[in-house]
Amino acid sequence: MIKSKSTDKRLHRTRTRLLDAAEEIVARDGVLALTFDRVAEQAGVAKGTALYHFDCKEALTSAMIERFVERFDTAWADQISTDTEPRGRAIRAYINATHRGEPFTGRHFDHVNGAITAALANSPERLRPVQDQGVRHQKAIEQDAADPVLATIIRMAVDGLWFAESFNLMRYAPALKAAVIDRLTGWTFGNADPATPSKPATKTTSNGRSE
Repeated sequence: MIKSKSTDKRLHRTRTRLLDAAEEIVARDGVLALTFDRVAEQAGVAKGTALYHFDCKEALTSAMIERFVERFDTAWADQISTDTEPRGRAIRAYINATHRGEPFTGRHFDHVNGAITAALANSPERLRPVQDQGVRHQKAIEQDAADPVLATIIRMAVDGLWFAESFNLMRYAPALKAAVIDRLTGWTFGNADPATPSKPATKTTSNGRSE
């Protein structure tokens, strides 16, 4: 049976609604609340419709991961295309897509992506799209950076901040977080050399000695 274009569009819209519903449920109630009954109810479709698109929970969560990968890649590519400074733009795009990318990746991206990724930690084969994405980004970051080691250090800091907040391990003051991200971004332009920190300022004590 040959599907018409209108049928394909309808199926695509329904699939998107189901994935949106799944994200809302995980964001609101956590991964354990992700059931086909809940997804169908949230999406306003029959449970059989949900099962038509995703025949098991593993298929649903894998589709969620694949969509997160696609969203992040789109945000990353958009940032690269608008950066007029070619040197270091891959790592700058990575910073922006990770910590300033909500307009592209969606408001639930950090929380839900982190939750689903953690839930799949014992199934490395299902995390392959994320692992492959990481390799692609790292290759691009190294290729266009003036200092690939510094660019990788910046990426590690960006990833660490994302993981700390996504898994509720640490919450930084917004002003401090913004300042850190700005400093990391500045390093991609060569605005400072973190390998040679400036000498700490001395302080004179009441007895006239410096310490």
